[in-house]
Amino acid sequence: MKSIRTILILFSLSPILFAQVDKDSLDLSQSSYKSKFLNNYLDKQLNTYSFSTQLNYNFSFGDAFFGIKELFNSTITNTTTKNIKDEQYLKLFGMYGLSELFKLGVFVNNYIYSDDRSLSINKVANTNSMFFLKIVPTKNIEITPFAGISNNSQINEKDKGFVYGTEANIDNYDLGDINMSSLIKLQNEDISPRKNTLRLINLNIKNSFEENIDNNASAYFSNQRKDFYFAADETTVQEFGITNNIQSRLESNYAFEDKIKFTTANYPLSFEVQGKVSGRDIERTTRYINAQNTSVSAFDTKIKESRLELLTSADYTEKDMVISAKFSFTERDEKHSPRKIDGLNEIIYNERQNTELQKNNTSQLATIALSGMIKLSPNDQLTISLFHRKLKYDTPSDENFDDRDELLSVGRLMYEKRISSFFKAFANLEGSLNHIVYIFAERSANNNIQRIIKFSSGGLINLGRFRTNNSAEVSANYTVFDYEELNTNYRSYSFRQLMLRDSTNYQITKRFRANISGYLKLSEQGDFQWTSFSSKPSRYLDERYIEPKILYEYSALSVGVGLRYFSLSNYTVTNGRRKVKTSDYESVGPMIEIGYHLSENISFRTYGWYEFITTESSIKREMANFNLKLLYRF
Repeated sequence: MKSIRTILILFSLSPILFAQVDKDSLDLSQSSYKSKFLNNYLDKQLNTYSFSTQLNYNFSFGDAFFGIKELFNSTITNTTTKNIKDEQYLKLFGMYGLSELFKLGVFVNNYIYSDDRSLSINKVANTNSMFFLKIVPTKNIEITPFAGISNNSQINEKDKGFVYGTEANIDNYDLGDINMSSLIKLQNEDISPRKNTLRLINLNIKNSFEENIDNNASAYFSNQRKDFYFAADETTVQEFGITNNIQSRLESNYAFEDKIKFTTANYPLSFEVQGKVSGRDIERTTRYINAQNTSVSAFDTKIKESRLELLTSADYTEKDMVISAKFSFTERDEKHSPRKIDGLNEIIYNERQNTELQKNNTSQLATIALSGMIKLSPNDQLTISLFHRKLKYDTPSDENFDDRDELLSVGRLMYEKRISSFFKAFANLEGSLNHIVYIFAERSANNNIQRIIKFSSGGLINLGRFRTNNSAEVSANYTVFDYEELNTNYRSYSFRQLMLRDSTNYQITKRFRANISGYLKLSEQGDFQWTSFSSKPSRYLDERYIEPKILYEYSALSVGVGLRYFSLSNYTVTNGRRKVKTSDYESVGPMIEIGYHLSENISFRTYGWYEFITTESSIKREMANFNLKLLYRF
């Protein structure tokens, strides 16, 4: 009986060998509504106010289950003009179990978007109301056909029609040595004169050939069509008698992937080989086209992209040593083409085709990465990492000169030492080399080599009541253009920076704690000559931040008050020596933060400060900034 059922399952799903989308992405799956929490977020920075709320909740009694998911985002920008943008997603789910095999339910999906700016699409509203029947032949299989009504509003066009389709998923179905998971979603939305469709199919198969060999094969396919209105031009309105034109966007994606992992018994070495073939097709089609309109918007386009990815890695893990090596290769091909318009002059079409062909490109990307962590002793640890990447980017068009080769090499060495039970120190050295070479003379002025070196050191002191974490970092960026003597717009430059960071805590009493955090950042930019390794400073930045505060902590409550100071001074350096201040920004004011964390159910935090701002023009301003986050898990 089990074998017959297995054959039927495989037969019914044979055309849908696709994968790796979690079943929670299905609207009609009960697992999509398993979380219970309320999350509120409010932030005010400068002239922008952001508000967000997210609700997930469910409850059940007997054979009935109800779930709700809502996400609302609002952004208000108050500058010379006031802009309000709102976006809301709401899903309501209800289901009643008629038996172990059948469950009946209702689903409502509502989406609203509103933006008071003069955009091509600034108001959208869509509501789908559906009934569904969930069929559960076994514990791991669900098939859910659905049907309902769709109401859609877009830039003053209101459409109504039917929405119908099916969802199905197989969750970790055991076929002996093979474990299979699959998902499918087919949906049609007929809201004449528009039509929206979705075809989503996935499959994931896990197989263990032997105790130390695992194979994970997956595949994926999606096809989605979206029709939307946009304002028609005057000539199109006159010819077709419409107010708004309709544009269709059809996108198809596919991917096939296979991953094999080898592990050796009683030996700390493992290998992994992975291959992936994927592609994407995008096609844009305009419903009403006036052949007399030869503007760019009159042409529909197609984009075809294909990609091949190969990855291999090896890991060696022991108690005092971890070594990892990875190599990857990716080849990508992208083609652009216009759709031909009936009745359009052939010369105009050829010009458009030539423009699109200039966008065609191919690329090859190879990377190799090595990393290792070695414990020299119980108190000493060394971390090493190396990375190298090569990119080859080609454009077949004779009118596109963006062909280039890029080389990037990055290395890092970090040493950590525990000097005593209360003092831990580190030293870190990083360096990178990036070389970009454009093949054709038309863009070769952009050829450059960028060298970056960075050294940082610091330590952590923990004396129980007293704890401080400090670090210092110096970095230098030297960017040298190959042909700067031929083009004065490209000048080699250096950028050097010193940064000091500090974070210190002192436990005054059981409930009172003092904290001070801040940084000092000094930056210098100048013209640079690599041959003589000399620099002539042209710009200097002085940035400072400090925030001392006193915190009161009792149980799950934390309240802090203090002072926030920030300054940024910009200088122009003349003759390589004399600094002249060109701009100055200083902000100082009181701050307060409140946090409340009660187990894992309630989490509340608010942080705000009132700043008195002074600039180089001596004009003083005052501004309030506020951030609030509330999370409640039911």
